[in-house]
Amino acid sequence: MTFWSESTAGPVVGSPAVEQRLRLKPPGAVKGCFDGGWWPRSREPVAEFSALVTALAADSGPVDRIGFNPGVWDLAPRTLALGSGSVRLAGFFGLDRHTIVVIGPRIRRLTLLVVPAGADPAAAERALEAAAAPDAVGSAELILTTSGVLGPPTGTA
Repeated sequence: MTFWSESTAGPVVGSPAVEQRLRLKPPGAVKGCFDGGWWPRSREPVAEFSALVTALAADSGPVDRIGFNPGVWDLAPRTLALGSGSVRLAGFFGLDRHTIVVIGPRIRRLTLLVVPAGADPAAAERALEAAAAPDAVGSAELILTTSGVLGPPTGTA
């Protein structure tokens, strides 16, 4: 099975609500497993990573690299062209399937919980809030399970 395309993909425009699908912990919050959460609209890496990079650039600065589990995403190029720069996409099967890592000049390492694209909206919102809570230290499985994304809600994460 091939997960990489040898080409470089240009940006895809048209995911205007990404800011509503991204939550980051406030500065100085407990690190825990995550720096926040993200709920992509699909498994299409060019569209979703383009929108994420654009949303992060406003507050955190440019993104150089995104690490992800390729078993969860559709075919991904090795490089994503954005404006005058590019973002290297690196697949790691050892990375938790509900996690991505974002790195940039001003972003040392941003680890985000990834809520599955098809999640129930109410459960996804609970998972995003739990991952971005200042004192959140739960794992991906714990947050997604207690929020109801991976099963019925059982409480708070």
